Amino acid sequence: MFERLMSALVVGLPLGGLSALILVPFARELSGRLIAQYAATDALTASVSSYSSGTKYYLDVRLIGSLCVCDVLVVLNWGVSWQAWMAASYCATLQVLARIDVQTRLLPDMLTLPLLWAGLLFHWSGGWIELDDAVAGAAAGYGMLWLIWAAFRGCSGRDGIGFGDLKLAAANGAWLGVEALPWALLAASLAASVAALFGRASGRLKGFEAVAFGPYLAMGAILVLFCTQNSLSALSFGFLTGLLVR
Repeated sequence: MFERLMSALVVGLPLGGLSALILVPFARELSGRLIAQYAATDALTASVSSYSSGTKYYLDVRLIGSLCVCDVLVVLNWGVSWQAWMAASYCATLQVLARIDVQTRLLPDMLTLPLLWAGLLFHWSGGWIELDDAVAGAAAGYGMLWLIWAAFRGCSGRDGIGFGDLKLAAANGAWLGVEALPWALLAASLAASVAALFGRASGRLKGFEAVAFGPYLAMGAILVLFCTQNSLSALSFGFLTGLLVR
């Protein structure tokens, strides 16, 4: 186990650092373009105005750290293989989307839609779940959040969730499968609810201001990915589920 961990550190940390050199400037550039494109909307102006340059650097540092940690975990679980490469790409895209959503409250189609198709193609070519499971997961991810959006819209007349979140949930379903997706959505919803409560209590969230849901969708998906596909039996999804149902 120690040798496996050391190998993962030796390979994963440089890989994470290298990906950060590319993805951090990309995330900053794309965030700037989205802000410039949608600066006329009141919601975006309010969310962007609260972010200082120091906070943006904090987001970059957090992205670098999470990229390195995920790459270490990917190599620890899958070794050096094409599945490890795909898992690392999936996690990296989620983390870039999370960083963009925190700053802009937007999840661009140029990342969410390719992520969805990449998941379907990956499992079509022999990923870790069957293709029909991936297709059902994509449909369930979009459909479940659409029902929440429709119910909230019908009751309040406002959008309680963005369509970018729906597309990201569909992408997560394509990668995780229909059986694991509810766990990812549950983890995301619980984390977002706690963050919203703390935000209200601390005064950081005012009026009807909502938290960005994209980072929590990303966090829940990554958590469930490493639980469901973990080759370390003590951390496996089946082991954790067994503890809950005893």
